[in-house]
Formats: sequence, C-alpha cells, structure tokens
Amino acid sequence: VYPLPDNITFEQGAGVNVPYATAYRALVQRGQAKAGEKLLVHGASGGVGIAAVQIAKALGVHVTGTASTEEGRALATREGAHAMLNHTEEGYLEGQGFDLILEMLANVNLEKDLNALNKYGRVVVIGNRGSLEFNPRLTMAKEADVRGMSLFNAPPELLASIHTALYAGLENGTLRPVVGTVLPLSEAHTAHEQVLKSGAQGKIILLP
Repeated sequence: VYPLPDNITFEQGAGVNVPYATAYRALVQRGQAKAGEKLLVHGASGGVGIAAVQIAKALGVHVTGTASTEEGRALATREGAHAMLNHTEEGYLEGQGFDLILEMLANVNLEKDLNALNKYGRVVVIGNRGSLEFNPRLTMAKEADVRGMSLFNAPPELLASIHTALYAGLENGTLRPVVGTVLPLSEAHTAHEQVLKSGAQGKIILLP
C-alpha cells in the first residue's frame, strides 16, 4: 500500500500502480533510457503508454508514439509525445530510427521494431499475444537487444525505487494519470471487453 499525494484523486490512484510501475520498470530499469535518446512507445494512448510518454518526457527523451485513432494520437500528444504515428497504416515505421522501443504486441510488431532500431538499440517487450517467426540476423547487424520484462519480477528494492519515483512525479505534477472509462464493479465484463479492443484512451477504472 502506498500513499497518494493530495492532488491525485482515488480514481487516478486506481490507475497508477500497474501501468505507471510497468512503464517505469520498462523504460528506466530494463530499457535504460537516457536523455536525448529516441523512443518509440507502441499504444501510446493506453494506460501504460501514457505513463511511458509522461515519464520519458520528464527524463529528456524524445518520444514518438503510435495510436490507431485520431483521438488517441491527440491524447498522447497532449501528454507529451513529440510525434505520433498511426500503426494501422502500411509502412508506418519506414524511415524511422529509434534507440529504444517499448513493445505492447510483440507477436505483431517485433520484426518491424528490429528494422526500425538504431545501432545498439533495445526493444523491451511489455505485451504479447502469440508466437512469431523472425530472422535473428536483424539483431546481429545492429547488435540490438530484445529484453523481456514483467513488473512482478522486480525485487523489493527495485519496487521501492519505482514507487519513490512515481510518488515524486505525481506530487510535482510531472505524472498525470488519465482516467478513460469509469465503470461499476458489476460491469467488470464490459471492462474486460474494452481492454481487448484497440484504441484505448487512458485507464479503465472499476468502482465498488
């Protein structure tokens, strides 16, 4: 249990723990993001995506996001993304170069990610919904890293570090949880349906 700063509502607080801690672990602890690097955040309008955009912007990282809808791209831009791409368009990553990519759907995007990486780039896999086949040579030419992550693998000292950083960001306004949909607990099935759809904007919150 962690305290919430006075400027954060309980609804916002419900959307902090998993998405913001996941984004911080992926971006900072696993991705080792550095100021001045170029970052791609897939699904930048979703809960983890928005958190990653806000954290990366605060770290001085140049952020490009992807979203499937105009509303989602506008939301991520408002939250700090420097540029947005439509991942439903063919060839949307052509001509791009990133030092770090946060990947929410690796079975669909990993090969495209590796092609879009700069030399010595990293892909951190946050989400995946199936298997894929790709050419490992793509990692060789650029000496690229593909790094898996799970928040639940973080040891206690790293979890404490994550939540110390998140509290500071919430308190000073750098981190601003975006609440998308608020539903009563009786509508949990609707929330599950919405989670599996593309075009998410912010967190889906269940209230008793």
